[in-house]
Amino acid sequence: MITMKDTCQLATLVSDGYGDKSVQVLTTIHCLFLQSTGNSHSGNVEIATSDAHVYLDIENPVIKNKGYRIEGSYLLINPFGADDNESWYKISRVVVGQRKLLTNEVDNVHAFLQKVASPV
Repeated sequence: MITMKDTCQLATLVSDGYGDKSVQVLTTIHCLFLQSTGNSHSGNVEIATSDAHVYLDIENPVIKNKGYRIEGSYLLINPFGADDNESWYKISRVVVGQRKLLTNEVDNVHAFLQKVASPV
């Protein structure tokens, strides 16, 4: 099993009559957050890159009740003390690790993240 050393918050969003999304509920989830950033210079252009992914607690009731189908959801992850406005990610892909050849039990939930602006 993976040791979950971080915490994140899974956002439940609601849309208003104009299509703007706002946070209704934040659910705290144990996780293991991994992030990398880079910077390169090419053709008089500065390029900043970022890659983030997270392993989520498989026993969390909110994630379990959704059948681990959480792609498109928003996470607030702030392990380094940045502003909350700068700490939002959208889950772009989820890989559910299962022990297919043995008991078929879920071993881990690995979510790949995109950096996004905070919901309104």
